[in-house]
Amino acid sequence: MKSKSKNGPLRVDDGRTFYSGSSGRWAGERLLAAVKAGRPITPQELRTADTLRKNEWEHLDEALVQEGVIRLRGVAWLIAQGLTIGVPNAMGKTMFQWEDVTDMNPAETTLSGVARTEDDRVEFDLKQQPLPITHKDFNLNLRTLAASRERGESLDTTQARVAGRLVAEQLKKMMFQGGRTFAGSPIYGLTTHPDRNLGTFASGVWSGGGVTGEQILADVLTWKGQLEADRMFGPYALFIPSNFNTKLDNDFKANSDKSIRQRLLEVDGLQSINTVDQMPASNVAMVQATQDVVALVDGEPLQSIQWDIEGGFIIKFKAFAIQVPLVRSDAQGRSGVVHAS
Repeated sequence: MKSKSKNGPLRVDDGRTFYSGSSGRWAGERLLAAVKAGRPITPQELRTADTLRKNEWEHLDEALVQEGVIRLRGVAWLIAQGLTIGVPNAMGKTMFQWEDVTDMNPAETTLSGVARTEDDRVEFDLKQQPLPITHKDFNLNLRTLAASRERGESLDTTQARVAGRLVAEQLKKMMFQGGRTFAGSPIYGLTTHPDRNLGTFASGVWSGGGVTGEQILADVLTWKGQLEADRMFGPYALFIPSNFNTKLDNDFKANSDKSIRQRLLEVDGLQSINTVDQMPASNVAMVQATQDVVALVDGEPLQSIQWDIEGGFIIKFKAFAIQVPLVRSDAQGRSGVVHAS
């Protein structure tokens, strides 16, 4: 299933591209054959369509992807904004690398134009981040499958839905809280990057009963000033936790004709306010929505593969995605993220 956005299709795969090209059961020979032939190690090499029929794959894939899309709140925002970086042959890569580029000294203004300016050059700093697989396994008994066919009933997709939800929630959690460290390289989130700007709640956390709409607005304007001081001029998005959501629906001030949320969205450059359950309680992140600040490194979309064990009596599935958030600052340590807690 592919959902549309203003920037093109969301990159969520329903698995139909693998029906025609998949044959044979899960076996190491397929991977070895791909390596020897010089083909990329992709899910097309791993997925089998022999045990399940096409319509059964469709039921499982639809359940897996639909549940994942519901839970991909923050990640879906990145995709909708076009803040993605594609990685070809992601199965064959464990690290994503990029280069930070330093700035040069300012230009000079002269009447003659012949005076020599300071000789300068940019410098490149190679950086990297892990590109892990986020996955969840589940299984189906062959007799259960045979019984559903005998009765002409649809295949129970509960396990696929749960697996898709768990993978999506883990991806979203990494975006806000960061992830594991692999080979000394951490995965940073919006609330854990070392160069993020640290904001404060000047009048107390927003869920407090005495905090007014004007005070919340003052916090947002202060954070905007912090971003502008780091040469981050928008557009911006605000990510709030669940315990702040209801507060923003209150009147901006007594007898106001607009809510706090509506008033905040009138701040120049603030495009959206997003409630995310994986944002820690009483934490807020204000983010510049550009790829040099935050992006989704997109190797493989949410999908599943299947293989047999126990002589074919157990059909194993793995729901997985190779997607990881990339939160970064520039070579001078300037960040497009303000994190208040």
